[in-house]
Amino acid sequence: MTFSLDSAKSGISAQQRNLELIANNLANVNTTGYKAAQMHFQDILDASEILDVLNGQAPADGELSASSGVQVAGVSRDLAQGALRPTDRQLDFAIVGTGYFRIRLDTGATAYSRDGVFALDGDNNLVTLSGDFVEPGLDLPIDFSEMRISADGTVTVMRPQTQEELDALPPDAPRDGIRVDVGRIGLTRFVNPGGLESIGENLFQVTPESQEPIDGFPGEDGLGEVLSGWLESSNVDIATEMTSLVLAQRAYQLNIVAYQTLEQMLTDANQLV
Repeated sequence: MTFSLDSAKSGISAQQRNLELIANNLANVNTTGYKAAQMHFQDILDASEILDVLNGQAPADGELSASSGVQVAGVSRDLAQGALRPTDRQLDFAIVGTGYFRIRLDTGATAYSRDGVFALDGDNNLVTLSGDFVEPGLDLPIDFSEMRISADGTVTVMRPQTQEELDALPPDAPRDGIRVDVGRIGLTRFVNPGGLESIGENLFQVTPESQEPIDGFPGEDGLGEVLSGWLESSNVDIATEMTSLVLAQRAYQLNIVAYQTLEQMLTDANQLV
């Protein structure tokens, strides 16, 4: 009976975490580049069952292993491409295909993100909205316009002509600026991107499961392309999450009912004794 209580209790705990994860997905439905997470469960085997398996004694055909409950086996992410939406903002970038932006945190560590909402700091460095540097950076002039990104990630902008350059121009020459190369947008891919660990703020860090990062540029070595003036939307599907929410709530309620019923049975048994 105690094992039954533990089993119901583990179900309550597991479904509580599942509800929190689904709620987090729904809260991030409008978060740029967010990838929906999904929780996976596994049985908690009885100690005697584990010893039998370690000794090579598998259950007979058609016989189920005894379970002491359920536990969270892990969390995976749906890495499918999110829908692209135009923003008409030059410092908004969307990755089409495989890859992550490289972000240098204030601790010096490198993190990775699909969120391409960037800005310029006081020194004209390309940074995230949290102030972390985007690597490799772009050598952007103070005043620029008409940003363009080629297939290989090369970024060019129009900068104003200096007075010296204007004075040297013929009277009928155009004076609407000069197009200059300001660098390349870098991307990183992983052999197993599902192994990346979320550290909050839409950032991920390397783990042994993800394996080492493979740095490169758009369109090279399996990496996707980058668009300026676009953002990748979250790939959270509201209908799917709402269905999962209802199922998780029912499972949670069933485990609570089971726990309460078993507890009442124990109380009645004690009273009879």
